[in-house]
Amino acid sequence: MATAVQIPETAAASRCRSSGRGRRRERLKVCLPVQIQPFDARFIDIIDVGEVSDFTRDGLYFSTCMPHYFMGMRLIVTFPFGDQASAHKRFLGTIVRMEDRDDGKRGIAVRFLL
Repeated sequence: MATAVQIPETAAASRCRSSGRGRRRERLKVCLPVQIQPFDARFIDIIDVGEVSDFTRDGLYFSTCMPHYFMGMRLIVTFPFGDQASAHKRFLGTIVRMEDRDDGKRGIAVRFLL
């Protein structure tokens, strides 16, 4: 005969389960330049340099004043970018969130695609 044993739930497990969002990756807060170029041929001539405010291994969040971005847009992201960066890494990503900020810029969240 099998006996059920109840295991107490940890506080962290309880928060993950109750939030419904699953675990979020820890974000690294930075202030570094990023080069963004649309993957779409209609916008191929546009090259933007924004500022990353945080990132994870799955994506990043940057701010820009350029108005051409839209949800689901695919981007070629070069990060870190600039003369101070020892190595430039290019990623293919898609826009998953956009928000207008108080400083007149737009905040854009990008998820890297594999």
